[in-house]
Amino acid sequence: MIQYLDEKIANYEVCVILPSSYDQTKKYRTIYMHDGGETAMQTANSLIVIGIDPIDRNNDYTPWEAPSLAPHVFTFEGQAQDYLHTVVTEIKPYIDAHYATNPEPSHTAISGCSLGGLISIFASHYYPEVFHQYISLSASFWYEDVLRYLQGEKIERQGNIYIKPTVNRQDHQLYLYVGELEGIYKETVQKHMVDYTKKAHLEFIKEGYLKSNLLFASDPEGTHDDLFFTNYFIQSLRWLFGIEQKNETMDR
Repeated sequence: MIQYLDEKIANYEVCVILPSSYDQTKKYRTIYMHDGGETAMQTANSLIVIGIDPIDRNNDYTPWEAPSLAPHVFTFEGQAQDYLHTVVTEIKPYIDAHYATNPEPSHTAISGCSLGGLISIFASHYYPEVFHQYISLSASFWYEDVLRYLQGEKIERQGNIYIKPTVNRQDHQLYLYVGELEGIYKETVQKHMVDYTKKAHLEFIKEGYLKSNLLFASDPEGTHDDLFFTNYFIQSLRWLFGIEQKNETMDR
């Protein structure tokens, strides 16, 4: 029976999903997931899933300040660096100390959908020595100046400068997904969802991922919703780790 445990770490609500065969004497691969790990509820059969609920999603998952996409909505405050710093320096050390993880980067992945997919890409730039596998599903590459950043341009925002670092991708793996119907009815910059994802994919190739370590998947009927996120998350685990889905009950 899969175990589902709740933790409070550094003011974040964290759910720890342990496989049914969990053995404290072993060392398990670990995947850190944004948005509480909702897409992983039935896939934790051979790895430990760490689902982190955001305190303020539009701030935690955005790299710099940017205007909102709708009137009368708060702007994005761009606290990604602080959020990822907390994940790496507080949440991950706690998990490694209290659960049977293999803490090495070769056994540590990070994953998310939408803005969570975007912050997973920034984790690959800010902490490539901590995570070696990245799952980015329907990432918000439409976010203001992100595509320019990925293309190597210097981004200046509110007195801060952001430049994409050079990272050795030799041992890194990236699973990238977008649905071909995402953004089709949008009137904001989100209408460029598919086009911007394809352009981001070209930049990831330039970053030096080995051909065998970079997979770009798409679905001709894919829309921006959990049905597709969950399906392609399962496929990403199959591609990255050879993990198959198992329908198991969960012990809370």
